[in-house]
Amino acid sequence: MLTPGTLACLGAILGVSSHLGYFIHGEHHMLAVRLFILLITSPLVTFALIYRLDENASMIIAVQKAAIALSSYVVSLTTSILIYRIAFHPLRKFPGPFTARLAKLSHVLRLLTKSDNYVQADRLHKNYGDIVRVGPNELSITIPDIIPMIYGPGSKCTKTAWYDVVGLPNKSLQLERDRVTHDKRRKVWDRAFSTKALRDYESRVVGHADTLVKQLQARSGQEVDASLWFNFYSFEVMGDLAFGCSFDMLTSGKKHHGLEALQEGMAPLGIITPLPWAIPIFQALPQPAGIDQWVEFSNKQILARKKYTPEKPDIMSWLIEAENEHIDPVVSDPRWLWGDTRLVIVAGSDTSSSALTHIFYHLAKEPHVVSKLREELAPIYTPGSETEVRDIQDAKYLNGIINEALRLHPPVPSGLLRQTPPEGIMVGDTFIPGGVTVSTPTWTIGRLESCYERAEEFLPERWVDRPELVLNKAVFMPFSLGTYSCIGKQLALMELRVVTARLVTQFNIAFAPGEDGTDLFEKTKDVFTLEVAPLRMVFTPRGR
Repeated sequence: MLTPGTLACLGAILGVSSHLGYFIHGEHHMLAVRLFILLITSPLVTFALIYRLDENASMIIAVQKAAIALSSYVVSLTTSILIYRIAFHPLRKFPGPFTARLAKLSHVLRLLTKSDNYVQADRLHKNYGDIVRVGPNELSITIPDIIPMIYGPGSKCTKTAWYDVVGLPNKSLQLERDRVTHDKRRKVWDRAFSTKALRDYESRVVGHADTLVKQLQARSGQEVDASLWFNFYSFEVMGDLAFGCSFDMLTSGKKHHGLEALQEGMAPLGIITPLPWAIPIFQALPQPAGIDQWVEFSNKQILARKKYTPEKPDIMSWLIEAENEHIDPVVSDPRWLWGDTRLVIVAGSDTSSSALTHIFYHLAKEPHVVSKLREELAPIYTPGSETEVRDIQDAKYLNGIINEALRLHPPVPSGLLRQTPPEGIMVGDTFIPGGVTVSTPTWTIGRLESCYERAEEFLPERWVDRPELVLNKAVFMPFSLGTYSCIGKQLALMELRVVTARLVTQFNIAFAPGEDGTDLFEKTKDVFTLEVAPLRMVFTPRGR
């Protein structure tokens, strides 16, 4: 006979054993759905076992005993987890909020009210120092020396479990954890961003800038949402260069449903990122309409693109060709093309529009910067010339403005997650154990007084003729570093240079009445990339 006391003891032993013998060893995120199914079916299974094995148990008694066994298991498992995380975990001595030692739940609950992960990280570092325990097995670190250790070419750190699950069931260059596989896939992408390919993209980047200028001229002296128009521009460039299509946003001035789908599809990512194990479970459940629309939109783009061959190769030309012609599954597996389609939409639109918005926020706020930029551009730049892109490629002050905006407002402000190698790493005199998730919050790093003099000020000169204002250039990484650095960096910089030069030379730039950027910073969302809030501005053609 299975007495309640016996069942309670068995449940307690099993709870502690499953934690110490299984859950604290290795990664289990890819089994999350199975474990979730096991969890929700365990009451029925336990009841059935007790009812079958205990001849004296009625159905009611079996239900009661099953409840005792399961309750004992859950309580002992939870207690074991909490005691371990508080008193025995390798990170137990690192400072941080007490709730972060226990679970990431409080972090997620905070993000549900306001998706500002980078602001939270900055606040934690101000309260707790350079190394903060932000989760049971996670550290946020703002010591500059760690950057090459976790992101640099020779880093032994790897990508975390988050990269395995966020794109399921597809694969993509950005999400690949295995370095050898990543390098094979990157060779395919390299062809799409070669010097020759970038030269072929120039006229299209400039053409969309022409359209943007015409639309702003048509709205001369009127209030416009600059962040929205920069979204239109970057999305149109992405559509043209990746899929050979137009979404007609620059010509119509209206948001395409694809842009709405992207924003709604990315929104949950900022909230659920702290819980990678929950992502497969979330994906297995019925999806919110916004996510379904995002998946449908991205799938439609690649299906439509595969039906024709463009006159000039675009980004997808190389990826489609690789899928069709190669035997190696790293190249030919169709899941790569589906996943890389979403990558090119996100990376090709969100990051550029965010950077442009913040560039023009600072230009409107700092008129002397505009004057100095015009002085630099006057002798070297003619809008519409065949060499427009190359004429401004090495414009020092223009590039300084772009660098300074990216320093203060990085497109991925919370940083990228990495996992320390089994042997751990040394950061100065501090040992970081192996198997720990680490990150460097890029937004905070870019504002460290130990790395930049007058760090909170917008000073393009620090990148031009005031090098003493940059105390540690190694921390500047808006496009990441090493093997996993952004492959589209040069294209993004081309877009930023062209639009900035065009608008500065052709318009007077000002905030709209009552605008000071407060909403931009209060309402911008961190959804891995930045979803920028409206920025109300007035563009008036020069000479009027």
